[in-house]
Amino acid sequence: MARKGSKSTGSLARTLALSCALAGFFGGLLVTFAVVQNIAGGLEDPGDAKRGWPVGLGLSVLSAALCGGAAMVIGGKAATRITDVGLAVSKLGRGGSEVRVRVSGNDEVSKLGQSVQYLATDLAALLSSQEESGGAPVSMDPLVKQLRDKTVPQAPPRVPGFEVDAAISNGSRGGLDYFDIVVNPEDESQAVAYVVTAEGHGALAVYACRLARDELQRALAQGATPRRALAHTNKVMKKHLPAGACAVATLLLMNSEGCKLYQAGAHTPLLICQRGEVLELNAEGIALGLDDGPVFEKSLRPQPIEMSPGVRLVFGNEALLRAEGILDLLPQHSPRHTNMFMNMILSGIEQDAGADGLREDVVLITVKKDGQE
Repeated sequence: MARKGSKSTGSLARTLALSCALAGFFGGLLVTFAVVQNIAGGLEDPGDAKRGWPVGLGLSVLSAALCGGAAMVIGGKAATRITDVGLAVSKLGRGGSEVRVRVSGNDEVSKLGQSVQYLATDLAALLSSQEESGGAPVSMDPLVKQLRDKTVPQAPPRVPGFEVDAAISNGSRGGLDYFDIVVNPEDESQAVAYVVTAEGHGALAVYACRLARDELQRALAQGATPRRALAHTNKVMKKHLPAGACAVATLLLMNSEGCKLYQAGAHTPLLICQRGEVLELNAEGIALGLDDGPVFEKSLRPQPIEMSPGVRLVFGNEALLRAEGILDLLPQHSPRHTNMFMNMILSGIEQDAGADGLREDVVLITVKKDGQE
């Protein structure tokens, strides 16, 4: 799904404008026909009635243009407001509760926006009360965080043809996301960037996430393809974990042919920055550890990505996608060199978080094709 800020793609406006233009045109023709038929009998020269048809046709075209133009303006405004509501619902679906919907007017779209805003407010209050009562984790166990932080890459490897980088910005509640960039030992022009995230909370989720990371890292470091690495990790987790325990993962394969996205249970989209726009892309797959193998491998459907010079790919954990202003920051800083891009994006996210700072760890991985657009 393409997104640029909160603007609509214009499909609704174009459809509405075309429908109204056709209605205006054919309505004008019907009026012209009725008028010509009524006055034809009272004219001495039948040719006078025929000369009325060009005038009626011109008025029909003018009516179509006026109706289509008015519909385009009205449809564009309505579509933009609907897009705002859709983005808010999408953010709620990704687990975010800090949602603000712009509401103006007293029509059905405004009432829908108000309902979404009330839902987000109630959800935020519920999560806050759970934290205060101890029903939700306020912070990660320091030992678990230390264990995770020991795996954080200090410097990204060099991948021919790409600018790559990965970093984490720490939040007050922590997080449980492992990430790295692994170069194929048999082919240095090929590498895989990945993010592994826990599903749920508690000791079992911590163990499942770490097991998924270790097995995935081991398989990739031995030269396995992303599909084989995911299949291997899934079998190990299914064998050693109790039923229902799982983890989700996003992998991005980079080579001379382009990139390919793999997702096992992860619903956080990969963001494609090109020509001032931000496009979203998801792949298909079920979470690691839920199936013995056949269903998992059959459901794993990667998405190829054509990479031209200057195109930048961005992905990370859910906290990254929930960050305020992320869709405005990406197109603004995407053309910069990757080191500057990382600094600007992470500092922008931290500034938008306010005086209290980030609540959750933000993982940011970016891949850019060498060259200029």
